[in-house]
Amino acid sequence: MLTALIVMLLNAAGAAPTPARLQKYELDYNERMHHVHIDFSSTRTAPGTKNITIGLGYEYHIDRQFNGVSFEVLGQKLGRLLFQGPQYWWVGGGIAWWPVHKVKIFMQAGALFDEVGTAAQGRVGVGYNLRLFMIAIMPYAYFQTTDGSRGSDAPLRGFTWAIGARIQY
Repeated sequence: MLTALIVMLLNAAGAAPTPARLQKYELDYNERMHHVHIDFSSTRTAPGTKNITIGLGYEYHIDRQFNGVSFEVLGQKLGRLLFQGPQYWWVGGGIAWWPVHKVKIFMQAGALFDEVGTAAQGRVGVGYNLRLFMIAIMPYAYFQTTDGSRGSDAPLRGFTWAIGARIQY
């Protein structure tokens, strides 16, 4: 939808890509396999509490005719912007299955570093890839759980969740 709007505006300016060029953008994106991305999300921790999450990662996407798989590494910073208040860091990796070209079902595991110490964290989620020429924007949501070995005072223990968007090249 966003691509259609931009193509319409480019067409009004006399600079719209041809349908063959748009199809080539789609094919080139699928065949590139190597993608870097930036994540922006809001992670819910305790009831009513949220942390701004910014991440940077790399994904290797093997695309087949109707579906695909991918592997990724990801680093994230959770906490208030400009380093106000407590800060958390997450480093991990994951695998994903793409049942159709634009839908991603993923699992991630990693280490969470905060003022309480280090904890293991697992995530499962789903995203939808919206293509904009050679860039993709993927809104996503995931649930995550943190090991309970850190005690009841750990802010990110138990089940939490996040909603965000990934900008991917």
